[in-house]
Amino acid sequence: MQNHGNSRPSAQQLLELHLKHEMDAFDTDRFMAWADEEIRRLYVWLSAIPLNHLVDADQIKKEIEKNVVERDVPPAVAECAGEASTRLFTSEMHGNTKVREIFSTKLFEEFIDKLLELQEQRHNGLNTLIDLPIYKELISNVLYQAILRYIYETNFLSKNVPGVSSMVKMGRKVVNRTAPKLENTVEESVKSYIASNLGFLLRKSKTFLNESMTDEQLKSSAMDLWDLVEDKRLGDIQQGMDSLDLSEFVVLGYEFWLAFRKTSYFRDSYELVVDYVFEKYGESELGLLFEDFQITPERILEEVERFAPRLLTVMRSSGHLEGVIRRRLESFYHSVEIEALLS
Repeated sequence: MQNHGNSRPSAQQLLELHLKHEMDAFDTDRFMAWADEEIRRLYVWLSAIPLNHLVDADQIKKEIEKNVVERDVPPAVAECAGEASTRLFTSEMHGNTKVREIFSTKLFEEFIDKLLELQEQRHNGLNTLIDLPIYKELISNVLYQAILRYIYETNFLSKNVPGVSSMVKMGRKVVNRTAPKLENTVEESVKSYIASNLGFLLRKSKTFLNESMTDEQLKSSAMDLWDLVEDKRLGDIQQGMDSLDLSEFVVLGYEFWLAFRKTSYFRDSYELVVDYVFEKYGESELGLLFEDFQITPERILEEVERFAPRLLTVMRSSGHLEGVIRRRLESFYHSVEIEALLS
């Protein structure tokens, strides 16, 4: 009887054969064919499983807290963002781009129409603006300058203030000595008048803006503004800002985010959103979520096709892929069980 003891393959031989089989499967064409089939199978399987069976709301909240709220943002991220922003905003492409190329007239008009529908918010906003100290100061200063200009340019003093006409007749010298006192008196009177009537003027401003200005007038003014800016280049709009200013804005945005993510508002917001998603989809099969979010096997495969071929090529040529597969298989083929089976 022939002895086949020496013809048995060794564990190492089986390992090498299995390794070759797996490496052949990672040929780009074969891998993509395999990915197509398995992605479709996985999609069908997942579509029949409720979301809550795979993950719950608390897990998602903890992931957000860990990776969004608590995890430190490396300084290099802010540095890279600042440098990239500077590169963008100082580029010729950015500077020569016109406003209408990124924001259409139709979209601007629709945006204005929607704002005009928010009448209560508009009224409250205008009232708040008018009540600001800077607006009161603006109105007071404009009225003060306008009234004084009217008085001095129309000779209001000589026509209406008793004694001025007589002094004019007495000669320029007398008028020059007396005019400063009269001017001070008039200016103080104007200031007093404005101060005592400022409340009335502000109420009139509110009434005019809230009642006299129609939606059509406001929209017309907004479209006039659009006509002024739609053909402007972005470089013209940001004129006067240098790269340092842009970088500082990025830093401010970064610092805002670091503070904002720690607020109770942000925590309550993401917890509310997560709870809503699980209330809507938690008990439903994932197929419903896939359908609503337009997630299809074709879209998934499209992303795989975009990145996998180059990644596979680099991993194969560098030997990394073979190393990964070999380490995975060695634990099996070098196990005691396999040695006992082949002995």
